[in-house]
Amino acid sequence: MSDVDAASGFTPLYHLHGGTVRYNGGYTIASALASDIFLGDTVIQTITGQGTDIDVGIVGGVNLGIFAGCSYTAANGDVVFAKQWVSGTATLGGVAAEAYVYTDPSIVYSVQCNATVDADEITEFMDIIAGSGNTATGVSAFELNVASSVATIAQFRVLRFASAPTGIELSTTSSLFPRVECQMAETPETAPLV
Repeated sequence: MSDVDAASGFTPLYHLHGGTVRYNGGYTIASALASDIFLGDTVIQTITGQGTDIDVGIVGGVNLGIFAGCSYTAANGDVVFAKQWVSGTATLGGVAAEAYVYTDPSIVYSVQCNATVDADEITEFMDIIAGSGNTATGVSAFELNVASSVATIAQFRVLRFASAPTGIELSTTSSLFPRVECQMAETPETAPLV
């Protein structure tokens, strides 16, 4: 049972259709981007660069996916592989960093909710709460906002209660901050056209 609000972002668990869970490269982060992006944060695609640039996700927005890390050549020439992007990081020659993002909408994630989840909210949709990640560990503090629960569409669809990170305890309706299994509902591939 999760009775402590210890958000840790979105952790990929499995593929809904039995496929392999993997992230995609080919996305970029602009040199000196003034946003922190942590492992497990949602990310959006921006209109800068070649259309492949990303930035940290926003509440209620269409998500590209979940951030899995990045690599770049630092201004001093060191090659860096990191699970977080630190705001304002300058790269050698201003070349964009490569970002790794889980984009498959069939990936199921474990994430903590910010409040108790009622049984009738399972299978509903919720938006994120964008928390400030942990700069020491590089891990996200994003979680789902139970107050945003709707039957139609929001950023994530809740599938069921999930086990605690230890894998021993299952969250329930009596958990103060339960973990749930969810999948992205609003992505470039699945969001309704306006």
